[in-house]
Amino acid sequence: EDGEPVVSVLGCPNLPLPSTESTKTIPYGAWSENEIINDAATSNSGLFSSSRGCLFVAVRGGGCYEIPLHILEKYLLEQSAPETSNADLPWKRLHVTASDGTAKAKHEATFCLGVERGFSDPKGTVLKIAQVIHGPDALTVGDDGIPDIKNSLRMDGQGKYGLLARGDAEYFLRLPKDGYVDWVWDVAAGFLCLAEAGGKMSDVNGNAIEFSDIGKGRKAKLPDHIKGIFGSNGGTFHDELVSAFDEVNGSEA
Repeated sequence: EDGEPVVSVLGCPNLPLPSTESTKTIPYGAWSENEIINDAATSNSGLFSSSRGCLFVAVRGGGCYEIPLHILEKYLLEQSAPETSNADLPWKRLHVTASDGTAKAKHEATFCLGVERGFSDPKGTVLKIAQVIHGPDALTVGDDGIPDIKNSLRMDGQGKYGLLARGDAEYFLRLPKDGYVDWVWDVAAGFLCLAEAGGKMSDVNGNAIEFSDIGKGRKAKLPDHIKGIFGSNGGTFHDELVSAFDEVNGSEA
């Protein structure tokens, strides 16, 4: 509406529910043996696991909410029952990690990144940004010999925005190869979820993402000047992200 997203729905059928065992696995979200056993034991023949599967819904000015898909599925199957109402659904309003440093310091912030680094960070800039924010010991080297950020989790899809919205991570960065411009559907839903949870999304210079030109001879692409996307819990955390990018980008110029 008037160039701004007003309703957002993100369906993440395999995303672990908050505080479950799979939120602590490496890689993030991997099915552990215990989860497989417990899920089989508690299965009610539904489509969704009792330990994963989330729906995020945001409305401009109305907040961002999350509900487990297995609960929503059960409600939809039983909605004809007269004693069932919307009031019975456990929608949880989401809030990002406090950005004033009371909950977590910037050097403790978790990066939430895409799996395919050749697409979302082909130059390795994100790793350098992490070293600016987290310090010289920010990186680790896995068994594959590839360096990565110690305090990070990797997954694909817009579920990353949901993790930031519910406070499971604080930083999201997407720095695609030169010349690539994101499609609006890769950004808009996550933009609203994050904003309504109190977070912030911007381009790499800290400027707001501009949606007003969508459809005006540009199909469904973001403006050409947007060279990357930064998402965070806002406040000084976002300022630190943009500042670190400027520092790294200046050193590479």
